Amino acid sequence: MNNKYLMLASAFTAIAIVPAVHAQTYVGVSAGVALPNSSNNQGTFTSNVPATTGTPAYDAIPAGTSLGWNTKFDPGYNFSAQVGHRFNNGFRLEGELAFTRSDVRRHSGVTVGGTNIDGMDASILTRGATVGSTVGQVVDSGIGSQRGIAGFVNAYYDFNAGGKFQPYVGGGIGVQQTKFNYQPSNIDVGQGKETNFAWQLMAGATYKLGPKFELFGQYNYRDGGKTTLPLDLVPADLTATSRQSLISVGFRIPLGK
Repeated sequence: MNNKYLMLASAFTAIAIVPAVHAQTYVGVSAGVALPNSSNNQGTFTSNVPATTGTPAYDAIPAGTSLGWNTKFDPGYNFSAQVGHRFNNGFRLEGELAFTRSDVRRHSGVTVGGTNIDGMDASILTRGATVGSTVGQVVDSGIGSQRGIAGFVNAYYDFNAGGKFQPYVGGGIGVQQTKFNYQPSNIDVGQGKETNFAWQLMAGATYKLGPKFELFGQYNYRDGGKTTLPLDLVPADLTATSRQSLISVGFRIPLGK
């Protein structure tokens, strides 16, 4: 078994076997807004692109030449389910399953070999007839998405433990399967899916409405690692990054005393 999956499975098992006498078990769900950071995609051509002699004529692009662009995302959404244990000293240990999705807003700043080609005709990449639109115009279309499915083991500390209003901070580690799909102007540029080590930091506050029901609001900063996209438009591999802020509201139901 891959070490990252074994690590996560062991951590979830540890949560499950914590003796109930030392903790209050709870379950919870939350939903909210996902605010992804821009992805500064970087990669290289994996094989040679031959020169063209027609009109327009372009020089060859050797394998190993750098390729890159920036991708901005629209605000998206997130869902999460949690099960955890609350200890008497203010600490909590929690397992979380989470889903996020955001659509692409636009791509920009396409570079080949370090040279920006946004202002050139898109045929420089397709190596066909003149397209009549620049590279920048073609990739400006916001079609595509970023999706993530993640599992985390989180640790929290609740301030004012035992009170009705409990601010808290926390952090978590786990794995995230991230899928990027880039289709500007309905052109299948490329897509990729990878599962990587992920981490997050959290801050929030709980309000206890009673012994069996509590509301909470939370902010997460989540880093889901890097994903490689084998491109379909050109012979190249590109690496995209998944980093985002999450703002969520939810409720928990304590199951113990």
